[in-house]
Amino acid sequence: MMQRAAIETHDLTKTFKSKVGNKGLGSSVFERRDSRFVTAVDHLNIEVKRGELFGLLGPNGAGKTTLVKILCTLLPPDEGNAYVNGFDISREQMAVKRYLGTLFSVGERGVFWRLNGYRNLEFFSAIYNVPRRKRHERIMEVLDLVGLKDKAFEHYQKYSGGMKRKLALARALLPDPPILLLDEPTTGLDVISSRALRKFIREKLSRDAGKTVLYTTHYVEEASQICDKICILNKGKLVACDTPDSIRGALKKDEVVSVTLRAITDAQIEAIRTIEGVVAIESETENPVPDSRCVRLHLQSLDSLPLVLEFFLREKIKLVDLRHEEPTLEDAFVHLTGTELTE
Repeated sequence: MMQRAAIETHDLTKTFKSKVGNKGLGSSVFERRDSRFVTAVDHLNIEVKRGELFGLLGPNGAGKTTLVKILCTLLPPDEGNAYVNGFDISREQMAVKRYLGTLFSVGERGVFWRLNGYRNLEFFSAIYNVPRRKRHERIMEVLDLVGLKDKAFEHYQKYSGGMKRKLALARALLPDPPILLLDEPTTGLDVISSRALRKFIREKLSRDAGKTVLYTTHYVEEASQICDKICILNKGKLVACDTPDSIRGALKKDEVVSVTLRAITDAQIEAIRTIEGVVAIESETENPVPDSRCVRLHLQSLDSLPLVLEFFLREKIKLVDLRHEEPTLEDAFVHLTGTELTE
């Protein structure tokens, strides 16, 4: 029998009822408030393979955290269903929890500030039913894994932001779950701590330990750098799901070459438009190179580039710089959703 995926959802839907003020009645706190229904997850169908580092990319409000809460059984779905390690999230909640480790974007909640890192994990190891005789060994193992072994007995309130996130991740790893749900794990971290945490997740958890990781983020570069596969969400709906390269490639309609030129006139730019294979030309107003002009050429294929270069040579136009542009994951997101991702 073929093994099921680590995570799969079938028409998963979650709708929330919210209250909005009636603008026609003024700004009083006693004003009548109308009900509005917001679909956070809208008939979502995804499949995460075992051992895959699966990215869930979308802006704030796309439904990423709601999906994570449904998968770890904190929220019941309104429609559809999901399976974690083959177990039904609605009917087999205890079995689902045994195979999951979850880290939410605010990792400081539920941690005892006056205790040190070791004592915090000792408390949670009892909750996770780690055998008493193995607790010390397991606690030191996960602390070493996340790089906090030397800070094990330092008070939590003295930890830096990066150390707090690492301890939250260590807590999720205590029961050694095969599947990890990491909801925006780098939120609030500085650049160095964020990079170190991404490297740890990619190399230690995904590649070395072979764990299945569902990684949610609204940072495009994060998803592009570490994820095997990316699912793009917008307003609860799935708009794309593939490898980062395939998503970028789907956007590519023609070849774009950016050239910086010196001693070129408007008439010559218009003449470039008539060259065979040139689809469009854009002249950029801002240019970092003095006394030069930056032009973006849209070509049917790179086979047209020699004709353009021959034109530069014939017209005695000096070529300062030439770059072949590839679409980015952010370009693909904007193209698919019409929404800018904010950093």
